[in-house]
Amino acid sequence: MKTFFRIALMAVAIAFAANADAQKPADKKIATVVFNSEIDCDHCRQKIQKNIAFEKGVRDLAVSLENKTVTVTYRTDKTNAENLREALNKLGYKSEIKSEK
Repeated sequence: MKTFFRIALMAVAIAFAANADAQKPADKKIATVVFNSEIDCDHCRQKIQKNIAFEKGVRDLAVSLENKTVTVTYRTDKTNAENLREALNKLGYKSEIKSEK
């Protein structure tokens, strides 16, 4: 009887585990865009980091003063490169898309 109970308990646990895997949402598409931007000081870098990081869908952000670039990794189901470029422009930094991945 104990063996039957253990087997039944294991079967229920396996069924719950299989059901949990079936309900996971599909992976979200992630893209990366690099902008050439008119940034030239640490204040510019901080302003971009404080504001663009909170744009909808942004997953990662890197600002390079040396290369005058802003690299943004984002979820494509939440935003797109053009929306991010407009957000940079609204902050006062004229930006153009350099590359997309």
